[in-house]
Amino acid sequence: KDDCYFEANQCSKISNDLIRDTCVANLAEMKQDLAVCDLIKDDKVKASCTHKVAVVTNNQETCKTIEDQYWNDNCNFQLAINNNENEFCPFIVKVEQQLDCRKEIALATNDPVLCEYLGTVEKNQCINSIARNTLNVELCNLLEQPINKDVCRKKIAELSDNKEYCDLIGYKQVKEDCLAKFEV
Repeated sequence: KDDCYFEANQCSKISNDLIRDTCVANLAEMKQDLAVCDLIKDDKVKASCTHKVAVVTNNQETCKTIEDQYWNDNCNFQLAINNNENEFCPFIVKVEQQLDCRKEIALATNDPVLCEYLGTVEKNQCINSIARNTLNVELCNLLEQPINKDVCRKKIAELSDNKEYCDLIGYKQVKEDCLAKFEV
């Protein structure tokens, strides 16, 4: 019976509190109305509801009102990613999620500065990806190891079909491999 009321969005007729609260959260999202979330009894479901309304209305200020850290972090993460807005990432308390936020935005916007927040391996992967996406050989200089810089330069030379980039390579074998790609 409750399922029928749920599907019909007749939340007030639902007897099970959790199902009713979930129904109300869905209504709040559909109506894009934060006040509807106040009808929810369960704190976690209310936080989830606020998160849903914040995302659907694209309002980061609403995230700040969420006391539950899990939903607060997810709210800031979702809005940061949806808007490619790094400024929202520092509001995320969970470190791994904050770093994922910065990484996703770095890759989406081709902003190598955001890669600097990451650990060494992920930072190098991030910079490498952006260098390839933008065909910017200068970004290879930001990599930690000389061999990684040269491999990056070789890849950019290949992708951009620019033999001159091979001349920037220091390691003999990598340089020879690069030049060989341009021999006909």
